[in-house]
Amino acid sequence: MVILFPLAQAAELMPLLERLTPDTQPRWGSMTPQRMIEHLEGTIQFGLSNQPVAIITPAEKLPQFVQWLRSDKPLSKGQQSPVATDAPLKYPDLQTAIHHLSDTLQAFFRHYEENPSHEATHAYFGPIGFEDWQRFHQKHFRHHLTQFGLLEE
Repeated sequence: MVILFPLAQAAELMPLLERLTPDTQPRWGSMTPQRMIEHLEGTIQFGLSNQPVAIITPAEKLPQFVQWLRSDKPLSKGQQSPVATDAPLKYPDLQTAIHHLSDTLQAFFRHYEENPSHEATHAYFGPIGFEDWQRFHQKHFRHHLTQFGLLEE
């Protein structure tokens, strides 16, 4: 199994997340730190599921979107999430949310180790497998960690 998602590794991610406090202000956008962590966890869960997801991208543009996913280009600051980011928080506090994010990341890698051919549908990219989900999560994590000043642009 090829790991393309270094930010998912505890040695990389946890020291960054330990710098977050409930009062950490984003450089852009209106998410709170806990909302961002719960949002990241939710997107990881999409890559594990078999639930149907509506594909937003027109079918004729899917190859272009997947080509972008496989590039080194980052998510833009104004990128709209296809997942609601205003739902009630799931966890009582930021530390609990971080703990669940870590557990969900471990579940992601375990799932694909046990089911290497699994594909789950992404709203922008259509059905994608392990390597493309990793590419998406790497871009997505980098985007939000930069948003909160945990990584430089």
